[in-house]
Parts: sequence; C-alpha cells; structure tokens
Amino acid sequence: MIRWYMNMNTGMATNMNTNKPISLTNDICADGICCFMSIPRNQSHLGIKRFFLKRRNAAYGIKLLYTGIHTKDIVYNPCRCLNFYLKENTTSIGSPIQVVLRCGIFGKRCRPYTCKEFPDKSDSFMYDIHAPCAYNDYIAPKNYIELKHKDVFRLFYAIKDHDKLLKKIFPGHTPEETRNRLRQDNSVVKISAIWKEKPSEYFLLEVPRAESVLYVSDVHPKIKNVIQAYNQWQGHIESWLEKHYGKKWQERLNRSLEQEKAKTSNN
Repeated sequence: MIRWYMNMNTGMATNMNTNKPISLTNDICADGICCFMSIPRNQSHLGIKRFFLKRRNAAYGIKLLYTGIHTKDIVYNPCRCLNFYLKENTTSIGSPIQVVLRCGIFGKRCRPYTCKEFPDKSDSFMYDIHAPCAYNDYIAPKNYIELKHKDVFRLFYAIKDHDKLLKKIFPGHTPEETRNRLRQDNSVVKISAIWKEKPSEYFLLEVPRAESVLYVSDVHPKIKNVIQAYNQWQGHIESWLEKHYGKKWQERLNRSLEQEKAKTSNN
C-alpha cells in the first residue's frame, strides 16, 4: 500500500498559533490535507498571484476522493501550488512507497503566510459549511462514525493515468516505470471516472488514518466523542441523523449518548 506521512504541531490544543512553525516528520509537509479541503473559492488565498503562478504537479491530475456505500462521491481538487510526489521507503517499516505532499511556492519550515488563518478564515471551506471536514470524520471514534454515517466511507488519493502527470510525480522514473510501480501494488485500484472532465483512468491509493495529520482550531477541533461533536456542529449532525433515521433520529442520538456515557463510566 502506498502511504504518506505528515505531522502537525505535537500538541492538539484548539487554540491556533499561526506564527508557530509546523513540525515535520520524514521531511514531509504537514499542510497537504488542508490543501485539498480548506482552500477558499477560486483559490483566492493566493491573491492576484494566482493568475501568474506556475501550476505544480498535483494540479495536473491529483484528486482526493470521498466515497462510500449509498453515498454520493465527493471529489476535492488540490490547491494549484500543491506538489505531490511518490517516494521509495528505504526502511523495513510500512509501505515500500510513500506519498509526499508539499506546498510548491513557500518554504517547508512554516505554514504559508497566506494560509495561516485557514480553516478559520471567513471565506474558507469551514465557514461555507459549518461542519467537520471529511478527514476529521474519517479518523473519528467508531461510535461517532456508526451514528452519523451508518455506512463505511473511505478516502483515496486519485492519480490520473496520464504521462504528463506520471513523469512529474516520481523523480528519476519514466511515466511507464511509474505506472508499472503502481500496478505492482495489490492495494492500488484502477478505475475509470468522469469528474467534470473527459473520461479518465485513475489509480486509487487509500489515505491512511493518522491523527497527527489533522489541522485543528477553534472552528475545527478534532472529534473526540459524540457529545463533543454534537455540541460543536449540532445543526449539521442533526441533518445527517434525520436523513438516516427519520423521526427516530432523536431516539437514536440519545441511545448513542447513553452508550458513550456508560462506556466512559466503566473506564
């Protein structure tokens, strides 16, 4: 399986210090997940420069796919400045290949100054929809996922099977060598899809669950349990429960809260 590894500030406090450098693990940028989910409309975080900046390689065909049973697929496009690389894992731990995500126009030692306020900035994704991001739900406790989603959902990196992209993402390898490397991994799935463009083929790489990746703030804290999430995003969660359980949504919520309280007491 192909994996990426990233690390945010080691403390998970919800108060955000935007001037504090971001910690790194294995020399990999920590901003990658936000570069899909929290960029503002029309990528206005780049200002007037967005019309002149060179597109980085992720913009040529890397996407983040949210999919599940009886769930409409959601496809996230990356910031035009995001770089996406495949990297050989020289250790005996984990997958033989890692995925590296890095901002292509700013230094890797601190969060880009135009991105410091995300996801708290008023025109970011988190303000458009008062709800946790899909990755926050993805790594949430099991009882929360079973209550809100009922069905399992998954996140994938989708890599377009196109020579122009493949020659950019695996340094030292030709497009055909990169293609063969992906085919050799039994956990990589090949699909055909139409996502507001011409039909294309994509390699799907499942995104690993890693709490250290999630960027947290007052607007977007990490989901710890059902009651905390409900108090933070009441309207959003109620709408999901009503969709799944109809008039019995309150009963289902109360049962979940009671189970959570009993489990906490036993511990």
